[in-house]
Amino acid sequence: MVLANCRAQFTATDFDFVARVLSRQGSRISLIELLSDPECRDEMLDNDALTRALLSREGQVQVSQQLYFYILARTVLRRQGIEDRELADYIGALLLKFSKTRQLQSPHEKLPHQFNYIVEMLEALATASAAEAFLIRVHIGNYALFLSGMFHAWVERRQQRGAPDFSFYEDIGRTSFKTAAHHKLAYQLELAQVYHQLADGFRHARLALNELARRVWNPDAEPPVAW
Repeated sequence: MVLANCRAQFTATDFDFVARVLSRQGSRISLIELLSDPECRDEMLDNDALTRALLSREGQVQVSQQLYFYILARTVLRRQGIEDRELADYIGALLLKFSKTRQLQSPHEKLPHQFNYIVEMLEALATASAAEAFLIRVHIGNYALFLSGMFHAWVERRQQRGAPDFSFYEDIGRTSFKTAAHHKLAYQLELAQVYHQLADGFRHARLALNELARRVWNPDAEPPVAW
């Protein structure tokens, strides 16, 4: 299950990295502020110097994956006009989760379901309980966003051979997140607003991930599983 929790998992090494990079820009950074003041920390994390450092060899070897994915997700989402930090937190967590191939196939670690294709997920909805259906819907939305966002060139190549185009992923992603947003579990997990934003702005989130893939991903890579 993807939760918007990257910022809650930053490490002491992460904070040291932030302070060190920003101090080079002439900013006076206090580790106490980073640790104790969430608003101050969020503002500091928006500094472009951190993105540049993370895209260099220096940043990639010194920080947690949570910080790495959060800052990069936040950067590309803002360029699409998406300013909500919770959404950046969620997409950072999504990238972290799906960077582990086996997580692509499972909606939740406590469910027995293993899927290789979106059509299998849709078929499973017919016999799923209400809670299982919620988890599967969320997984479909996440999967569609990740696939169409981080494997843009792969989708384009398959589209030329008659496979679904980006409108397929956008439609099914929007529908899945919209349905999930109204489920009581979305409110209990404090993710209803995130799902609503993804339903309304799926295309912009997908375009943001397209940019991220071009910058840090092999643009010609193929996903570990098919759609």
